[in-house]
This record gives sequence, structure tokens and C-alpha cells, in this order.
Amino acid sequence: MTAKFRKTAELFVTTSLFMALNSVLIVYFCARLYEINVPLIIPLQIFFTNIAVYNLNKVTDKTEDKINRPNQTTKFQKYFIGFIIPAIICYAITLTSGIINGIAFFFVLLPPLLIGFAYSVKIFKNVPRLKEIQAVKSLAVTFSLTLAFTVLPALTATVAPEKIALVFGYIFIQLFINVTIFDLIDIPGDKVANIKTIPTYLGKNGTTRFLYIINSLSLIWLSICLTNNIFTKYLPIAAFGILYNYILIWYFTKNTHKRFLAEIIVDSEGILIAAILWLTIR
Repeated sequence: MTAKFRKTAELFVTTSLFMALNSVLIVYFCARLYEINVPLIIPLQIFFTNIAVYNLNKVTDKTEDKINRPNQTTKFQKYFIGFIIPAIICYAITLTSGIINGIAFFFVLLPPLLIGFAYSVKIFKNVPRLKEIQAVKSLAVTFSLTLAFTVLPALTATVAPEKIALVFGYIFIQLFINVTIFDLIDIPGDKVANIKTIPTYLGKNGTTRFLYIINSLSLIWLSICLTNNIFTKYLPIAAFGILYNYILIWYFTKNTHKRFLAEIIVDSEGILIAAILWLTIR
């Protein structure tokens, strides 16, 4: 990796732009599964939601990130205003646009923002952050983001409830595995900061087995869709996502890896799926 490319990649990752782009393309995949066209405001809301939540998280996770992201932590401290101001602005844009779109949109956008805030900020002295409660971090983050990614586009058209439920299940498993892989990499820093994740409880080997089991649930999802002729032409692409997760689990549980590499490879899954989708199914 050349120095110039790495510097550019670090900029996109550090500012959460890469993750936000990946999230937008996950929504694109959901819309294609629903076979609908969504207005531009939907991907923009998802984009701003990601910037808001993850920039705030970067600002507040000083203790654990000194261990988990030593190089990036220096940038967070040096450019604190450059992270917190965009986070506040994106919070405001997302909530305002949700209100303008309608009450249903607002209440779908609200959980990721509220959970993102409670996840990062210690609101009361005697009340722990969500990430300090065993396993709540992964489940809360995954659920709130999956809700936004799958329900928000469905609000723009008439979509069968069973399709929404199936897409929710698929995306939830994909995101849950991604979040847990990062937690596995972050075990050293999370233990110091008293962050109670699934990997800090199960350990590396237990988490590895757990992730393989969770990803295998997607095979049941595939069989349900095949049996009922749902999403038929998109199933090879969905299968690619499942295979990609098996590879991620194998690769990132095999050895110790730097977090920056994971942020590039794990957070590019939506980008890869969208690219394959765009190239193969018009």
C-alpha cells in the first residue's frame, strides 16, 4: 500500500466517510431486493446518520482507542472540533429531515441516533453506557442500524411485510457479524476501558465458533427464500455476502490483525455487493 493511497484511505476511514458510503450501498441493496426506487433523501439520511453516530463514538472512546487505534487516536485528539461539529450537524440534519418526511421516517431514524448517543456518552454517573453492559453493544447497534437500513426504504413504497422481515433478518446477521469482528479485534482496549462485548466474555475461540453459527443461520434464510421463490434473482448475490462473512470470520479470527485493515475489508462488504449487483442485474 503506497503512502499516498494509505493516507487517503485513512482520511476516509477516520472521518467515517467510508463506513457511511458502505451503509448507503447496503440501503441500495435493500431497495433492489424490494424492487423499488427510493428518493435521494433516504441514502442521504443514512449517510448523515452514520457520520453523526460514528464521529461521536470516535470522540468519546479515548481510553480504548489509545490501544485499539493508536495512530488514529492522535488525529481525534488533534482535530477534536473537526469530529464533534460534523457529528452535531449531522444529528440535526437527520432529525430535521426525518420530521419533514413524516413521523414514521422520524421514528425509524431516531433509534440509531439515540442508541449511538447512549452507546458513546455516559449520561448519568451511576448509569453505564450501553457498551458497558454485557453484549448490549453489539445487539443495540446492529438492531438500530438494521432497522434504518431495511425499514426506511420500505416506507417510500408498498412493500410486503414478509419481504421486510426477511431483508431485516439477512442484514441483521451481516451487520452483527461485522460488529462482533471489530469487537474481537478490540479486546485489549475494551478490557482496559471495561467495555463488555461478546468477545471479552466468550474469548477468541468461543467468539469464532459463535460467529460461524450465526452466519450459518443465513443458510436457513437462503433456503426459505428459495422455497418460497422470494428474491430469486438476487439470491446469488446474497449468497456471496454469506460466503464473504465466512471468509472474514476465518481471516480475522486466525491471527492478530490491525484495526485499520479490518475497517477497509469488513466495511467494504456493502460496496462489493452493490458493485456486483450493479454489474450483473440491471
